[in-house]
Parts: sequence; C-alpha cells; structure tokens
Amino acid sequence: MPTPPKKPTVNNLESTQIQVTAFTQEGLRLHQQGNFDEAQAIYEKILHIQPDHFDALQLLGVLFAQVKKYVQAVELLSKALEINPNHAGAYSNRGNALKDLRQFNEALVNYDQAIAIDPGHVGAHSNRGIALKELKRFDEALVSYDQAIMLKPDYVDGYTNRGNVLQDLKRPDEALASYDQAIIFNPNHAGAYSNRGNVLQDLKRPDEALASYDQAIIFNPNHAGTFANRGITLQGLKRFDEALVSYEQALRINPDLVTAHYNLSLFNLMRGNFKAGWQGYEWRWLNKEFDSEPLKSTKPAWDYQKTNQRLLVWAEQGIGDHIFFGSLLPELLADVPNLLVQIDKRLIPIFSRSLPTIKFYPDDIKLPESDYDVHVPIGSLGKYLRNDEKDFLQTKNKFLISDKTKTQTIRQDLSVTKKLICGISWKSQNEKTGAGRSLSLERLTTIFDTKKISLVNLQYGDISEDINLLKFNSNVDLIQYEPVDNFNDLDGFASLIDACDFIITTDNSTIHLSSALGKKSFLLLPYVAEWRWSLDGADSLWYPSTRLYRQEKINDWDSVLQKLKTDIKRFVN
Repeated sequence: MPTPPKKPTVNNLESTQIQVTAFTQEGLRLHQQGNFDEAQAIYEKILHIQPDHFDALQLLGVLFAQVKKYVQAVELLSKALEINPNHAGAYSNRGNALKDLRQFNEALVNYDQAIAIDPGHVGAHSNRGIALKELKRFDEALVSYDQAIMLKPDYVDGYTNRGNVLQDLKRPDEALASYDQAIIFNPNHAGAYSNRGNVLQDLKRPDEALASYDQAIIFNPNHAGTFANRGITLQGLKRFDEALVSYEQALRINPDLVTAHYNLSLFNLMRGNFKAGWQGYEWRWLNKEFDSEPLKSTKPAWDYQKTNQRLLVWAEQGIGDHIFFGSLLPELLADVPNLLVQIDKRLIPIFSRSLPTIKFYPDDIKLPESDYDVHVPIGSLGKYLRNDEKDFLQTKNKFLISDKTKTQTIRQDLSVTKKLICGISWKSQNEKTGAGRSLSLERLTTIFDTKKISLVNLQYGDISEDINLLKFNSNVDLIQYEPVDNFNDLDGFASLIDACDFIITTDNSTIHLSSALGKKSFLLLPYVAEWRWSLDGADSLWYPSTRLYRQEKINDWDSVLQKLKTDIKRFVN
C-alpha cells in the first residue's frame, strides 16, 4: 500500500510564504526599474507556486498593460479582483487597460467602482476624466479632473489633462491658465509646455507658442508631436526653412506620425513640390482632425492609369473642395471616359449641365458596387493630373456653366443704370481657420465707390447682425437677392454670381464657385493662406480668372484693402 503524501508542516508553509514575499519584493523592484522581462519571470514564478496570489496577479496585469498587452492585462486583473473584489487600485488599473483598448464605457465602470471603494483615489478620478474626454463628454471630464485636483492640489497631470479638455470646450484662456499651473508645480513638465504651445497657437499668439514648444523640447527632445506642431507655427510665421526642419525632425523621431506627414504634405503643396505633396496628402485619411470618411468598398482602388473601366470618383471634404478638385474632371474624362462622380447634391444641377457626359450622384447615398469597377477619392485626382507646375497649363478659365435664363433674369433684377455689380462675401464658417480668413462687412465696404458700384450679398449663413451693423454705421446699401438661398440653392447661387460683373471675397466656398464660372474674382487672403493658393504671387495656378491679395503682416487687412481699393478703381474706370 503506497505511503500517503505528508501534509505540509507549519514550518514549510511559513518558508513558502517567506519565499513568495521575497519574490514579490524582488519582482516589484525590477518592475519599478523597468526590467520588465525579469519582473515578469518572477511574477510568473510566484503564480506557479501560488496561483491565487493577488499581488502577483495584479502586478503582472499592470506590467502587461505597460508593454501594451492590454487583453492579457484585463484577464489578469479580473482574476485578481475575483480574489479581492474590494481593491480600488485593481479596479483603477483594469480601467486603464480597458481605456487603452478604447473600451471607454467599460473603463468608466471600473473607475466608478474604484472611487466607490476609495473616494480619494486620485488616479481613478483623473483617468475617468480621460475616458470621458474620449467619449466627448467634456463637461463631465472637467468635473473629474477638478475632483482629482481637489484631492491633490499639486497634481501636475490633473492640471495638464484639465487644460486639454478646456481646449475641447473652446475655453482657451482657462486652458492656458491650467497649463501654467501645471508648470508652477513642475517647471520641467514637457507635456504642459507642449500643450501650452498648442493653445497659444489657437489664440493666434504664434511667437509665444513657439517659445513654449522650444521649452518643451529642452525637457523632452524626443517628442515628435511637439516638433510637428512647432513646424505648423513656424510655417504660420513664414519661417519656411525652419518649419521644414521641424517637420523632418518629427518624422525622424516617429516615422509614422500622421500629423507630421499630413502637414508636411500641405507644406509641400503650398511650396509647389506637388509630387511629394500629393504622396503625403494620402495621410489625411489617418488624421483624426480630417472630417471625411473613406469609401467602404470591396472594389479596387484606381491605379492612376488610363482605362475604359467604370471609375467612381467619390466625394470628400466640403463644397469648396468638391468644386476645387472638380476642376480636374474635364481632363480626367479624356483619359477615363466612363466616369461616375459623387458630389454634394446641391452641386449636381450645375455639374450635370457643365459636364453632361459624366454621371453625377449625391454623396449621401451608397452607390451599388455593381455600378463601378474601380474608385478614387476626388482629393486624390491631383496625384494623377497635377504633379508639376507645367501641368497647370491645361487649366481652363472656366469649367462650370450657370443657368443662362436664370442668370439673365437676375441680371435684369439687379441692374442699376451706370453702375457695375459687385458680389461680396467676407467671412468663412470654418471652425478652425475661419476667424483668420474673415473680416467685418463694414470694413470691406469702405473700399467701394457706391456711386459707381452696386453691392450684392454673396455671403451664406446667418448675417443679420452684420447687415444691422452696416445699416447702423454707414449709408452703404447691400442688396440681398431674396429669390436665391445662397446656401441651399447652389445652382441659383451660381447664376447670382454670374450675374455680377466681378466678385470680391475672402477664402470660402464662394471663391471656388466664382472662379469655376470664370468670373473676374478678387480674393482676400490671410498672411499664410491655405496650400491651394500657393506660397506667394497674385495669380492662382488653379483659377486663371482670380487675383490674389495677401496680408503683408499677420491680421493686417489694411494693406490688403488699400491695394484692392486701388485696383478696383482702375478696374471700374
């Protein structure tokens, strides 16, 4: 009869426990030193001896999260919580792993559980704010950050995260104050300086933004995002060579940094380096701030070769971009005769009239894949047709045709004896860059001799306040042509533009429609304009009928308006 195994003695149990404790301490020491492989081996040795050892399970879970093995981290932390369901730190750590898996709602549940167990858990409050921010619940995120700071008034990351969400809430001055507070508690905090640079850039204080980025780089010279944002600021100051160096440094540090690739592509396009520019422009699809979604299709992308296959050109970005890139459709048609094009439905009447051999569809429908063979986004057409400045010699003076009957009717309605008709537009609705492209209606109208010129409103959106201010402060009469809705009736809007003798506008969709119609157009541009208007010069590569007027200094509309006033007087006479 076999001898039964001996029961472990008290001394053996104590010895094992002492050994496990020593292993735990050694594993934690290695873990804190960043020796993850050695620490993992020790934690796994502990779990081989004692599979339900809470500390080893939790610490190994944290370690796996640190090396981006988030699924394994969640599994280990879940096992730890089965053993000790009242451990706030384990819930918080599992929330962190779920947050990194972008499972933000599940992460919130864990942070809330951690806080229920330990209301003073600063990390849980702060990370809860991060999850809420990702869910775009910005006001709630702010409350979480404020709670973390109340618990720990010198909590640097709390102030930095609070600044980030205040930027999302469009409260830049408060964001700046929050970053400044973080820097008071930690004068070497590179992240706070870098984010402070971002908010100063948004506040149009580029010199201060640049100084803040430079300070961030002193404390962390290997942060690619800081170099990328610094490049944008330098570009806005027209320090182009330095901007290029900054973009290139960002990509040396992180060759996959989307924002650096995308902004460098716009920089190249602006400087006329079209081939490199279009290549980099494809990174727009990975840019979080790019507001278009790629087409979901099993059909192959077009290979940029002449073909008789049915090519679907699908829409992206906004109205102005549809018109801008749509200018390439007549040339594309010569190489690809079977064209299907999706654009904003408001543009279909005028595009169908102007390019009758192309089939146009609204961009808010899903086209059956059986209708086309290959596809390409409309913003990628430049990659095929505009790789060198010589390619622009093919640009037509006009490619859109208004409804002539409607245009003639509007012209008759607007005509005043011995007066030219000028259509005007003065602001952009673009959330990010619109303010820098806009000026007041009152200021614009000061350049006109209203005895010789009738002014017609071509501005879209709610302009009641602008009109009221103009009436109150001047005797200038701005004609509002009521039969046409400038925003929704774009075919009528095209006829309204065509009925004018000339157009003056800031950089918005009006200039694209006006130029596409071949109308004599005067475009007012900020100090550093969008890439499509090139680096300098008064002529547009894309629109031959358009003349460009650029600010000589940041926010300096006076020099622009003075030059334009002189040229308009010459044009009228």
